[in-house]
Amino acid sequence: MSRDIYNPTIYVGDTEIKSWNSVNFKDSGKNQVSSISVSTSDPQLDNMSLHGKELTFYLNYGAQDTIPFFRGRIKNSSPTNKAFTFTAYDCRTFLTGKDSLPLSITDTNNYDGYTLGQFLYEYIDTVVNYEETLIGLDMLNDSNPTVSLSGYRPDNTYPLKVIQANLKTNKNSTTDIKNTRLVMRDDGQKSNICFVEEQSKTSSGIEFTYSDGIDNLSFKKRPVPNVFLSKSGENSIIYKHNNLPTGIVSHQIKGEFDYPDEAVQEAFHLAEQFKDKYELSITVNKGHYLGLGNVIALDVPDYEYLSGKHRIVSKTLVVSKNKMTCKFGLSKEGPILGDF
Repeated sequence: MSRDIYNPTIYVGDTEIKSWNSVNFKDSGKNQVSSISVSTSDPQLDNMSLHGKELTFYLNYGAQDTIPFFRGRIKNSSPTNKAFTFTAYDCRTFLTGKDSLPLSITDTNNYDGYTLGQFLYEYIDTVVNYEETLIGLDMLNDSNPTVSLSGYRPDNTYPLKVIQANLKTNKNSTTDIKNTRLVMRDDGQKSNICFVEEQSKTSSGIEFTYSDGIDNLSFKKRPVPNVFLSKSGENSIIYKHNNLPTGIVSHQIKGEFDYPDEAVQEAFHLAEQFKDKYELSITVNKGHYLGLGNVIALDVPDYEYLSGKHRIVSKTLVVSKNKMTCKFGLSKEGPILGDF
């Protein structure tokens, strides 16, 4: 990739960092906090007090950006004998265990009657933005479907965990099941928190081919659950999806259901989500601004079973002075290996 079509720019506060060596952006999905790590050999940065300072990163791919690609706060640094690296996390970090107060939601101190959007507004307005606006609320909406926190009683939890545990999948359509994501949207002055529903699979999606967009493709094939086990009262519910052509792969559905039909419906929706057997990763030379949840269309004749619509579920971007590598994880999100 020629250097003249992109011009990445990094600021710490109002100061441009010109001596950087590389930038590594990572968004693993699952409503986790995204991050940027910057490597530099400037000895003066090693002596700066960087912790807590705002970092903004402008990708400037094809043109000069007016809105930063990433905005966050520097939380750690690691000097070595060859370089100095510091890492910033997006503003959802203020809703995690390292940067927020633990919550004990009880019968006397709770969020009964609050939706997820109302809960976030209350917490951010009174706790996070107490002295300055760290998380913008101008774009805050509610999830689809709306979720009530009535009766929710976790002990020693954190706001982001509350969201992760309670976000529901939109199941209005059995063929176009969409998740809601908690994301940050920049307005040029601050990062605003909001809920965004995944793009519909009926959307055309940007096409990626080997001659237009794809530099490399790799994938993993995993066994797909086709028998789902659940409970409804004293009854054990077994749902078999399709005709089990590849043998039995069972999956236990957590929780109990009031009626057997509810258990069967939940099993069907899970089966539809699991049916994509392949976890894909593509290295691309276009689409750098596409976000998680966007749909793209793959056209790869040598792997016809991979051609078609896929959602972006993770994204990494590695930038140096003369090279940029962008990689998308597609279709299936991997498990969360640990809390942030």
